[in-house]
Amino acid sequence: MNRIKHFATCGIACLVALALSNCKKGNDASTAEIVNPSLKSGNETKSVLFNGDAANGSSNVWKDINIEGTGSVTTINDETGTLCWKFLKPADSHRTEGHGAKNYQADEDDVIYIGWTSKLYMPLTLQTDAVFQWKSYPTAGAQANHPIMLRTKNGNLELQYFDINHNATVLWSTSLSTSTWLKFVIRMKISYDDSVGYVEFWYNGVKQTLSNGNQRVYCRTLDSDYCDPKWGVYGGDASQVTNIVKKIRIGTSYSDVAQ
Repeated sequence: MNRIKHFATCGIACLVALALSNCKKGNDASTAEIVNPSLKSGNETKSVLFNGDAANGSSNVWKDINIEGTGSVTTINDETGTLCWKFLKPADSHRTEGHGAKNYQADEDDVIYIGWTSKLYMPLTLQTDAVFQWKSYPTAGAQANHPIMLRTKNGNLELQYFDINHNATVLWSTSLSTSTWLKFVIRMKISYDDSVGYVEFWYNGVKQTLSNGNQRVYCRTLDSDYCDPKWGVYGGDASQVTNIVKKIRIGTSYSDVAQ
C-alpha cells in the first residue's frame, strides 16, 4: 500500500514538474514573440543594393571603364581621408566614365535610390553631355539611349530626361558650383511605361521641385534591355574636366544612400 502511495506521489510530482516546464516554455515563447517583431521590423536594417566606394576596388565596382582620348580613372583621398574616384578628361578628349554597377541590375517595377557626392573642376560655362548617366544597354536598338542625364550647360547644372524619340526635357536646373562638394540623390521607379515610371531628386540634402511644379515627374525610366548608372565626364571636349566622386550607393530607401 505504501509502495502504491509512493508511486502515486511520484507520478503527481512528475505531472506538476512537466506542467511547470511547459509553462516556462510557454513564457519563453511569449517573450520571444514580443522581442522578435522589433527584430524583424527592419527599422534599423539598411538595404544597400550596391556600394561603389573607391575603397572596394575598381574590379568590384565597375562593369567597364569607358575612355575616349587620353583620360584616366584613378583614386584620390579627400580632406577627410576618404578614398574617392577621380575621373580626368583632358581637353580634346571626349569621355572618361565608370560604367557601374558591378553585380547589380535594376528590374521593371523596382523602386531605387541612387546617391553620390561629387566635386567638379571645370570652366563654369563649359557644356558637357553628362557627369552622370542612367544609360541604356545594349545601345543598338535603344530609343531613349540614356533616359536620365545630369550635365552642365551655360553655367548651370541640369537634370535631363530623354523620351523614346530622344527628345530632351530639362527636369531641373540650378547654378553650377565648382570646386565644392555637391550631394545628389535620384529616386526612380523603373518602368518602360511612362505613366508608371517616375523620378524624384534631392540636391544637397533638399528634395527639389521639378519642371512640372511637383516633386515627382512620371516618365519612362527603362530603355533597351536594361539601364546602368555611369559617373565621370562625357563631352565638354574643349576643356579639361575633373570629376571627383565618392560615396556611391544604390538602395531601397533614402537613408541607404543619402550623404
